[in-house]
Amino acid sequence: MRISTFARSAATPAASLALAVALLGLPCATSPAHADGNAVLPVEAYGDIVVDDIHRHVFLSDPTGDSVVVTDFDGTVIKEIENADGAFGLALSADSSTVYVALRDAGAVAALSTDSLTESGRWTTGEGSQPQHLAVTGGKVFFGYGATGSGRIGSLDPAAATPVELALPAGNGWYYAPELTASPAAPNTLVAGELGLSPATVAVYDAAGGTLARRAHAWNPGEGGSSNLRDMAISADGKDVILASGSPYKHQAFKLGDLSASGTYTSDAYPNAVAVAPDGTVAGGIDGFYEPDVYVFRPGTQTPFRTYEFAGSTDYATLRPNGLAFTADSTRLFAVTDTSAGDIALRILVDANKADATLALSAPATSRPNRTLTVTGTLTSPDPLPAGAQVSVTRTGPADGIVTELPTATVAADGTFTVTDRPSHTGTYTYRVAFAGDAHHRPASAEVSVSVQR
Repeated sequence: MRISTFARSAATPAASLALAVALLGLPCATSPAHADGNAVLPVEAYGDIVVDDIHRHVFLSDPTGDSVVVTDFDGTVIKEIENADGAFGLALSADSSTVYVALRDAGAVAALSTDSLTESGRWTTGEGSQPQHLAVTGGKVFFGYGATGSGRIGSLDPAAATPVELALPAGNGWYYAPELTASPAAPNTLVAGELGLSPATVAVYDAAGGTLARRAHAWNPGEGGSSNLRDMAISADGKDVILASGSPYKHQAFKLGDLSASGTYTSDAYPNAVAVAPDGTVAGGIDGFYEPDVYVFRPGTQTPFRTYEFAGSTDYATLRPNGLAFTADSTRLFAVTDTSAGDIALRILVDANKADATLALSAPATSRPNRTLTVTGTLTSPDPLPAGAQVSVTRTGPADGIVTELPTATVAADGTFTVTDRPSHTGTYTYRVAFAGDAHHRPASAEVSVSVQR
């Protein structure tokens, strides 16, 4: 289980149309294109994903191909680490020096050096133990293990005289090897959940000192219950755990203290993935053909400010369970998808924590010299814009492409703004208005042209 540790540019048909409209002096609305990526992976199956921001690497496990694939942040494969029998769950050490991998078919947990991208250690968890899910907290690596009907939690402390402990805490068992998640935002806390069962079961443990003591337990959590758990993540403030379950058709949040309901994130059928960025952004994914695949939210809000649809006209891509992960700067979201060709791909979603902004401009088609002309505009976004947002304004023309900077305009609370000018010569003047963007919004720009005639 991943643990939160926290250009190309081309004119689209829509942008070309907007420019053509602008040249006619009619209302014009544009927002900038952004360069997301998509890379087919050399894997037979997918287990887990973890992001190493120090080395700018993404690790993905392949339980069928017995390997861990390492890519850079653009999806280019750097290395395939082999001899990883049944490689499944992944977890990054607190200092980012090691990626731990659960070797389901070898009955072991291995350590991979993030510097050399080679195996640096391996610890057996017992014959037939089948370790599958990992999380780092409380100074140890915890692993969910066990065959069907005998799931348990164990721990690994590489520095201890007896590195591996099994059956933690005593008397607590699971039907399947439990999924695990942890986060530095909630120190010494481990969350465990049972995947694929209806109803779902979730438990929260205190892991201080590397021991486990159950803090909270919920069977069929939430109003109306929860079934077919697929993924979990802890909120950036360390107060909630967010579940992606096949039912209900939304992502649910529960308080880590007692697993009482804390809120919901509106998505669609069937939730199968969730990731939380250090800045609090929540990405919830679903297993769906006809709806957006990923929904992106501000923390504690019910309405997404961004969605992603992976299916194209010829590619019916769907999101893999447990297939989302953010970078530490919160700007890049990785998504693991199936493709209609039968491959597994890594999607690189740039500026995923930022909402689009759209500028719309309107101006008279013609004006006369030395008369005041007015360009009006609106700046809108699905995520509220900051009070007093400003846009820059330039004027080009009427000859030799001379660019003149005009005073900035302040955007009113309703998103409107006004630009005035008094051109003195005849010819065509083009006004370009730009919003620089901010921590929550992407940049946007638009142009409109006016013909000044006698």
